[in-house]
Amino acid sequence: SEIPLGTRAKNEIATEEEHTPIKQDISKGELRFFSYGSIPFNYGCFPQTYEDPNESHPDTNRPGDNDPIDVCEISEIPLRTGVIEPVKILGVFGLIDEEETDWKIIAVSLQNPFFSQLNDIRDVERFLPGRLDSIRDWFRNYKVGDGKPPNRFSHDDEPQSKEYATRIVAETNQSWKDLVAGKLEPGKLYIDLAKRNHSSNNGNCRVNSQVS
Repeated sequence: SEIPLGTRAKNEIATEEEHTPIKQDISKGELRFFSYGSIPFNYGCFPQTYEDPNESHPDTNRPGDNDPIDVCEISEIPLRTGVIEPVKILGVFGLIDEEETDWKIIAVSLQNPFFSQLNDIRDVERFLPGRLDSIRDWFRNYKVGDGKPPNRFSHDDEPQSKEYATRIVAETNQSWKDLVAGKLEPGKLYIDLAKRNHSSNNGNCRVNSQVS
């Protein structure tokens, strides 16, 4: 987990640094906080995934954002920054953020009381009404206070199924494997990281050090 539910500090894995620590973003020399409001979910990423900035996804017509794939964990209990939490994939939003594809996996923690009942995206509204609306609204508007336009979504703003989301995770995992193997041209944040891991020839890209 990078950002706990109900907080505003914009923490993120520093993919450009060795050992990829989780750090708070800096904007214009100041620590970055969300201006739209506290984040309404636990936010993290999946290990060993990579959203390739060199290739546009056919369903969004936008390139990847050069980061691990993001995960929105929908429980009501905040997860501590840095914790590794087992989750079940339920679906995905296709966020288009500043003309980049930025998939947002919807997932639920093993500790959630509805874990066994939540098995696909359609179950979220049934057991947690309004949760998907709050996620969509937050991602649409969280940069508006910084003077940027609202974000957009693929698929007519609708979240996609567990099957679709699982396929997206598999695609980004393959991109990560290709990155580590030196088959992809690294994006700007990954240039030094990819070189270090490729030269070590062990395939253990440090981007997988944290997960939500």
